[in-house]
Amino acid sequence: MSWHLWIALAAAGAVLMGCSSPEKRAMVPRTPPASPRITQLYTTSAQVARGETTLVCYGVENATAVWLEPPRHELSAAVARCVEVSPAADTTYKLTAQGADGKTVTRELEVQVGPARARLVNVNVNAVEVKAGELVILCYQADNARAVTIDPIRFRAGSAAKDCASDRPVKSTTYTISAVGAAGDRDQERVTVRVK
Repeated sequence: MSWHLWIALAAAGAVLMGCSSPEKRAMVPRTPPASPRITQLYTTSAQVARGETTLVCYGVENATAVWLEPPRHELSAAVARCVEVSPAADTTYKLTAQGADGKTVTRELEVQVGPARARLVNVNVNAVEVKAGELVILCYQADNARAVTIDPIRFRAGSAAKDCASDRPVKSTTYTISAVGAAGDRDQERVTVRVK
């Protein structure tokens, strides 16, 4: 057998042996999906006045679905995000995060609702410039007030939504109208009447 023929047969045998032997594959274990995690849940104000809003802020990891209730509201799976809520009464909000494996985790947060804040809706004065001793009439409309005051004339009123007060200033005067709420909150407006 010639030398060249022997090399060709050996090469062909090596190729045949390589084709006939089973291929060995490395078995890589599948990594299970990471479980969902709630990294943060807080509110910018744990107590709000009735009729007002606050922010509920959250962060999640490894979540494919996120929702907040009540009422159920679908949210994005964000590392950090805030949503506005307006509870009508004390409310416990529940945040749920669901992972690709179907597992869920929840956390709860309570927001308390206090009395509505006092608010001056309207303040009117019959004139912003008068002669000394002329009559000035100040009228107001207030919501959620337990008391209304007008200074410096020492006018005091209860929870009436509307009322008027009068004065006869002898010099230019700035009147301060204050509506005071049940929680001690205060809304104020100032009106200056010039005396000629």
